[in-house]
Amino acid sequence: MQLQLQDIQNAVLFQLQQSELVNFGSPPNWAAATNPAITQNALTFWINRAYERVMVDLADCEIELAYFTMTSTAQMSDYPLPPGGVINNYANPSQSIPNINLSTYPNVMRVSRVFYTPVGQPWTQEHEGGVRLVSWGQFQRHAAFGYLRPFTYNVIPDYCAVQPNRKVLSFFPGTASNGDTITTEYVPSLTVGTTFAPLSALTDTPILPGEAEMMLVYWSTALCWPKLREMQAAQAYEQKYVAEMMRVREMLGPRSRGDTFRLDRAEDAVVLSYPMGGAIALP
Repeated sequence: MQLQLQDIQNAVLFQLQQSELVNFGSPPNWAAATNPAITQNALTFWINRAYERVMVDLADCEIELAYFTMTSTAQMSDYPLPPGGVINNYANPSQSIPNINLSTYPNVMRVSRVFYTPVGQPWTQEHEGGVRLVSWGQFQRHAAFGYLRPFTYNVIPDYCAVQPNRKVLSFFPGTASNGDTITTEYVPSLTVGTTFAPLSALTDTPILPGEAEMMLVYWSTALCWPKLREMQAAQAYEQKYVAEMMRVREMLGPRSRGDTFRLDRAEDAVVLSYPMGGAIALP
């Protein structure tokens, strides 16, 4: 059973021993309380802070993913990540970044994969993490620390990386053609006005699997205990949160028998990922 905001509020109030407010199955009894120690607005605020914390701590489990698609521009090396708009290209100042409005998409916490489909071709090149989707430091080494970027373009970029500000997706070599399709798969951050928004209505539900909902309750409780002047209780719930996080990560990590760890040389993975004679994704 997926919890709604009102259920989470009741669960946290129960942990805080605010029994006069607890009303499982319905919204908490705020109207019946006289000067409650924890107000509804304060509780909702801390629940959303805990919601953000849980999403960050489980980001690498990729339990929820978002996608957006752009089209390439000839001789362009950098593209915006949500929310887009006007972005200063501090890492490649000789080139501007396309002004694309991506405000309807949630902000990026971490990019998982990038798919590049050249115009008119029946295949898609996957930029897989650790192979073609690399760290910013590794990307800089491939591009001679920016020296090669202003005049290096290719039909298919070899590498891509997220700039440290998480606002720009960079390719090397840059895109040589107009109209190629670039699809980004990523772990989203909570962003107002998107499908991954903070909880506000009492019937809102967090975008978390049921296994992780008690993490949200425990960290919300830990954040609220200082208001009740119970610092030791706050520390105890921090420990409960860590223990629950370890249990949840162990459960969510291997989601099928196909989820295994494998060690490969990065160079071999790059060679095998080329469309000619390598692994490609057909429609």
